[in-house]
Amino acid sequence: MNKKGLHRHYDRLTPEERFRLDDMAMARDDAAESERLTNTCPRRNYIMNDWGFVGRWVAARELAMLAYIDFRKCLDKIQMIEAFRVALPYFRTVWENDTFWAYFDGHEAGSRHAWAKAGKEGDPPGYEEDEDERAEGMDPATEEDVSKAADKVAEVEKPITRALDRVEREMTCEGLSVWKAFVGFCKEEMALDASQLLSALALEVAERAKTLEELAARLEVEPDADDVESYRELLDQAWRQALAKGT
Repeated sequence: MNKKGLHRHYDRLTPEERFRLDDMAMARDDAAESERLTNTCPRRNYIMNDWGFVGRWVAARELAMLAYIDFRKCLDKIQMIEAFRVALPYFRTVWENDTFWAYFDGHEAGSRHAWAKAGKEGDPPGYEEDEDERAEGMDPATEEDVSKAADKVAEVEKPITRALDRVEREMTCEGLSVWKAFVGFCKEEMALDASQLLSALALEVAERAKTLEELAARLEVEPDADDVESYRELLDQAWRQALAKGT
């Protein structure tokens, strides 16, 4: 159907068809077509509950989800940090094993090179057995050298652990700042307890907010006052705009 033909049938479009056509018009930057579709849309009169009531629920739900999404991102990153902490000892074992075998392989390569340079044939002494037997029979001096190398590998873990601790505290502070801003907003603008509101909307959201508070208490982390104020301004502005729709 061409555009001229379509114009004659605007009044027959279903709401779904009109929606799809308007989406396509906007996607191709056809403002005129979008305006025609909008202006020819049938008008309806509705009876609804007072916007002062309905609007507050709509705005409260949207702002609660906004705050949840923002502090949930911090909690998700903290979970990743914890998972890395659990895996770190296993990584250390792998690193130490790699260090051991790198030293051992180097020692073997040097022995074989020296043996061949000396004009000897076959395997040098000590390298006839399999790897496990040779490892068990390592001389004390070699074992001490390998142990020192493993200790150096363990030293690498310390800055990683410090970095994880620092990022965990930063994420906790960021998430807590969002949560405290929302708590203050609920109390002052809606005279509601933030946890109570989240429980009414979704229990999982309330439980994750509690997890954030418990983590902050354990780490003795406080919210950033400037971040709390900035986020609170965003919530206040969105709240006023939502309520203004009903006036």
